[in-house]
Amino acid sequence: MRRGDEERMKWLGLWEMDSKDMDVNIKKYQEMLAAREKGDPKFPRKPVSDNYNFMGKYKGFIIYGEDTTTEQLINVSLQFKDTMQWEFKPIVEVSKTITTYLKTKK
Repeated sequence: MRRGDEERMKWLGLWEMDSKDMDVNIKKYQEMLAAREKGDPKFPRKPVSDNYNFMGKYKGFIIYGEDTTTEQLINVSLQFKDTMQWEFKPIVEVSKTITTYLKTKK
């Protein structure tokens, strides 16, 4: 692994909210999208995926790219701090995991 690769992670952002908070979260989400369109570096600019929800539930996920900073993820959490819970998990492509695993077998 090259130096700095550990900082080049994609992030799975899992979210969950109460149904009573739908209206306020839509407003907060629209504010975040407007900031992103203006190029505000406060939030991740180019998610890798759309924001998805699990049908029939008030929870879902989005995938953020390698250019996303920890500070931006914290800002997403703070944007929804009282109305939505966020959890961010680093993810990597399976091909990278396989390559690393095979190197350890040599």
